[in-house]
Amino acid sequence: MATKSNKISKQWIRETRNDFRAFLDETDFPDPERLGERGPKFKYPEWLIMFIAILSVKLKIKSYVQIHKMAMRYWEIIAEDMDLSPISERQLRFRLKKIRHFPGKPAAFIFQLFPELE
Repeated sequence: MATKSNKISKQWIRETRNDFRAFLDETDFPDPERLGERGPKFKYPEWLIMFIAILSVKLKIKSYVQIHKMAMRYWEIIAEDMDLSPISERQLRFRLKKIRHFPGKPAAFIFQLFPELE
């Protein structure tokens, strides 16, 4: 069986990540630091989870396990300059569900920001 070729490059990930972060900064996107008012602080910023969701749509990934594998594959670029250890599959799945991103039913913000991914 032939292996699948990459549909994205490291350069595309880096450029899209920087553009996405710049857009969120420019629009004053509220970046929550914790779950609720008294919940524990997030180790991984909300925008990072949102960006992983964007990549999963771009690559047409169909399960949380595959999303996690993709995130680990590109972690050095996704979390560039952040000094973060890779996110666990369980925590990534939990955080993706919190932003209402499900494999096969992506979060609504993705197509508002990236209509070409539809």
